[in-house]
Amino acid sequence: MAPSVAEAAPLQRPGAAERDHHAVAMLVELFQRSGWKVVRAPSARERARPDLLISRPGASYAVEVKSAAEGRRDRLVPLWAQASLQAARAAAARHAPLAVVAAPRIAPSVADQILTFAAEYAPGVAAGVFDFEGLRRFRGPHLESLGADPARAPSWYVAERSVGQALFSDLNQWMLKVLLAPELPDSLLSAPRGQYRNASQLAAAANASVMSAFRFVQQLQREGYLDESRPHLSLVRREHLFSRWQASVLGRVDEVSARLLLRGDPQLHVRRILESSRGCLALFAAADALGFGFVSGVPPYVYVPRLKPALLAAWKNVAPAAPGESPDLIVRRAYAARSVFRGIVRANGMPSCDVLQVWVDVSGHPSRGQEQADLIRRRLLEPLISGRRARG
Repeated sequence: MAPSVAEAAPLQRPGAAERDHHAVAMLVELFQRSGWKVVRAPSARERARPDLLISRPGASYAVEVKSAAEGRRDRLVPLWAQASLQAARAAAARHAPLAVVAAPRIAPSVADQILTFAAEYAPGVAAGVFDFEGLRRFRGPHLESLGADPARAPSWYVAERSVGQALFSDLNQWMLKVLLAPELPDSLLSAPRGQYRNASQLAAAANASVMSAFRFVQQLQREGYLDESRPHLSLVRREHLFSRWQASVLGRVDEVSARLLLRGDPQLHVRRILESSRGCLALFAAADALGFGFVSGVPPYVYVPRLKPALLAAWKNVAPAAPGESPDLIVRRAYAARSVFRGIVRANGMPSCDVLQVWVDVSGHPSRGQEQADLIRRRLLEPLISGRRARG
């Protein structure tokens, strides 16, 4: 029987307990989103407890969930058979039994083979198969509508792209900040501060889905960035991790150079812009606001969630700069909007990128960006990047 999502399981390799947590949490989310009432981990006084009880008008199921590390038929068929026996026992006369198996990735042909096996050998038990990438197959009254196919890229594309970039997706960058937040002052990063034993706890703190957090933690484990000796999620090999983080943002530039129609203090105009719309100081302007200024003569950068032609038109006294014209400010789309805007701090009364975001972003800027990043590291981030603060 899979453990309750609410239980805290220690970090372990290859992550069987974490995988079970994730499988149950995904199934709960799926049923609730589809209008089912879900009860997790029923009373311990019951002799045979299903993992879940789900119900809706006209249907009620006792659900047993099993997960495997690999989506192979020879792994999943025996697991489904075991789950079907347990579901049938737990269902008794009050519910219909539903046995479900899961794995990180399952081929559609394997999922169909499991349903065929279930229909032939246990026709009285409803069946479900799903993976962590979006594939879903169900057989039973009121269940067929839950089926779905994942939007998967070709395997060669996944292999090339996932290693380098998936770890630093928008949401993953935010979860990295949540893991690192206890080592930074509140004034330099807005994020929850705590220790998390598993992906479920990290997901709750980061306001992310359990599925997303599980994939993130699994990749950190797989690439050797988690300390397996600790009871909570703790980052190691940080020099390598942070170097990859910086490299992941190179080339991601979508910006507009802008000029002020009326002369005046650019800082005052930037303040008015940020007060009137969603945005924040970025790069060197943010470094100045946070007290780490080093480079002068660069127009202030402003991050916005989306860069549309109508954006500048909505700002008073701002227009696109003509080719060759020196800009008064540069408006840039935040390529990792959730990570940027969830971590915002207020510096000198203006919203600003957090210090980790500034360090990551400025490092690739041609106008002495690496020098600015090095200063931030020397003055603040050295213990965090080297891991000395975490070990102490």
